[in-house]
Amino acid sequence: MKHLRELGQNFLTDDSIAAEIAKAAQISAGETVVEIGPGTGILTAQLLEFSPNLIVYELDRRLIPVLRERFGGSIKLIHGDILRQDWEALTAAAPLKLVSNLPYQITSPLLELLQRYHKRFSLIVLMLQKEVAQRLEAAPGSKTYGAISLRTQLCFDIETLKKVPRHLFDPVPKVDSTVLVFRPRANPPQIAKPEVFHRLIRLGFSSRRKTLRNNLRPLYDQATLHSLETRSGIDLGRRAETLSEAEFIALSDLL
Repeated sequence: MKHLRELGQNFLTDDSIAAEIAKAAQISAGETVVEIGPGTGILTAQLLEFSPNLIVYELDRRLIPVLRERFGGSIKLIHGDILRQDWEALTAAAPLKLVSNLPYQITSPLLELLQRYHKRFSLIVLMLQKEVAQRLEAAPGSKTYGAISLRTQLCFDIETLKKVPRHLFDPVPKVDSTVLVFRPRANPPQIAKPEVFHRLIRLGFSSRRKTLRNNLRPLYDQATLHSLETRSGIDLGRRAETLSEAEFIALSDLL
């Protein structure tokens, strides 16, 4: 079967890696687990070893009969785009677990959905391209730290499970992959107005070479910025990548 580049199809070929991913999900029998983009089912088979209530979303219609023949009624197979599903209904059986070798091209929009519905998941295990994984885990002061780091870490504690070299996929992609484990934060920080916080980090990182003050000038006047700097004690002459989550929250709450 020809792999479809437009669907980001790079199928994992190593059963031992699939087994590690499934084990990391810590699945109990009967627990509801969602898998996105199963391909021919290498990870699906390993997940079924733990007897979950497994719901599988596959966009490529050519793979539907392949998966039905291999797994029959042991999975609930849905032909469709995970990004176009009714996520209120999809996550109604919360808490859920999500496990996926994620198609690269849906990473950003899926992460936005996971941030929005993070309280519905007890554990998420995703295989992502290495560069995205580095951005999600990045700490202040690093070159990969940005708005996506803050948005994701606001919802989840993230750890690296395993790095997976590109030669273990078919076809071989241009980048290596990393498996990340996401756990909802037990005590997430309180933010007075989340919409202000998200606008602040979006503006703050809009031009990485500029200072925070210069990035905020299109929306806030000089008097506001001077007051913000004075009251917070945070130097707005710094670049956004040097500020911690706590500092962004402090600025957001003052705004």
